Amino acid sequence: MALLTNGISIAVMYKLLRHYLYDGYRAKLLSITASIATMLDGDALKTIHGHADEASPAYQQLRQQLRRVRDANRRKDTQMQRVFTVMRAPQDSKVLLVTVDSEESLENSARVGEVYRTGGAAIDIDQTVAEENFTSDEFGNWLRGHAPVRDSSGNVVVVEASTTWVESRMKPIALSALGSLLLAALIAVPGTFLLSRRVSRPLSELHGAVELVGQGKFDTRLGILSNDEFGAVARALNTMAQQLGERERMKTAFARYVSHQVMDSILASDKDMGLSGDRRRITVLFCDIRGFSSMPEQMPPGKVVQLLNEYFEQMVEVIFRNNGTPDKFIGDGIMVIFGAPEDDPYQEERALKTAIEMQRELRRLRKKWEGEGLSIRVGIGINSGPAIVGNIGSSRRMEYTAIGDTVNLASRLETATKDLGVGILISEYTYNAVRGSFPFRNTGSVHVRGRSETGQTYSVEELEGTSAPVEELVS
Repeated sequence: MALLTNGISIAVMYKLLRHYLYDGYRAKLLSITASIATMLDGDALKTIHGHADEASPAYQQLRQQLRRVRDANRRKDTQMQRVFTVMRAPQDSKVLLVTVDSEESLENSARVGEVYRTGGAAIDIDQTVAEENFTSDEFGNWLRGHAPVRDSSGNVVVVEASTTWVESRMKPIALSALGSLLLAALIAVPGTFLLSRRVSRPLSELHGAVELVGQGKFDTRLGILSNDEFGAVARALNTMAQQLGERERMKTAFARYVSHQVMDSILASDKDMGLSGDRRRITVLFCDIRGFSSMPEQMPPGKVVQLLNEYFEQMVEVIFRNNGTPDKFIGDGIMVIFGAPEDDPYQEERALKTAIEMQRELRRLRKKWEGEGLSIRVGIGINSGPAIVGNIGSSRRMEYTAIGDTVNLASRLETATKDLGVGILISEYTYNAVRGSFPFRNTGSVHVRGRSETGQTYSVEELEGTSAPVEELVS
């Protein structure tokens, strides 16, 4: 860590010093560029337009001025390499043309009227600037400065300085910094190695134990008995693994009695599970096997339990698949809640899909049970509306359930399926939420026992022989 800190400190100091030198270098470049711009004759620059003007006295005089300035500033502290002027192209103001170049060599100089091509930012000819970033052109990489020549038609002085001065100043500094870092490394590495041997073994054990606990192996225990920080962490990890194991066993047992939604809601809550409740809109589904009460008298008890468990296994799988919560098993019947404990804006549609899929699963079971001489049918009633939901019971035993008139009506509708000869019967309250989504048939106004008023009911037209997905039944 100390070595890393030293390295970072040296790198930061190197960067700051480099930035400081560049700022000073740019300040000199800016001063030189501005001085040249004020020295040049703008009226003379306006007379230079093409190759023919290279022989003019004005061109020769300007070129000599630029060379004198260039030569005077080719010092170790400036490293100026090239001075030239550019102007806007008459046809396109975004294109810059070279007017006067100070270089003697034809290989490194540009003639009058040549397009100035650069890989850097575009020159703002109205500003005096020493640029922050390098610029690349056909002659190399430069730190560039430019300034407008007053009383001329868009002529700009461009000064390109070499960056080797800053690089040469930074090289010994970089070597010194690297040497300091290497010396620190030679001192720190042996000590770090000795310390790491004391630390790495318990860390490796802790890492392995955490991975095992993360994989669900809650019987993992650490044998670190020291009284230092590693021992404290090991004891805390052992306690955590034990508590997670107890929680997992409770969760596994709990999942046998409530739906995953109820279980997850209770486990995620930061409140105690008390005798509380709230009022919300839910959809309730009742499903009951018709004529089942006489079947146990004709079959061995073990066979009855086996068939019921197989039946409930398939039905509960359908319920969970559609986000339903099995509230309770009442003999051979099931009460299911949609929209609780978590709100569900599609509760009515999911309840209808559940009912249709339950009928299909029952048809598959009937084919399987043909050899047993069984041919059972179920009636399903569905109703939607407000109800009180919550944990109801005593402090020693409670269950998550729903109570209210909405629940009672769903139960009565399930009973009415037998009288009407339909498999699925829903109330007008559920129908209003899913009308147009399933093939319905109006079964008229039905008087339901236990209620003074009558209400419209609807059955779902689910044909015996169809095997289409439920989604294809949606109109």
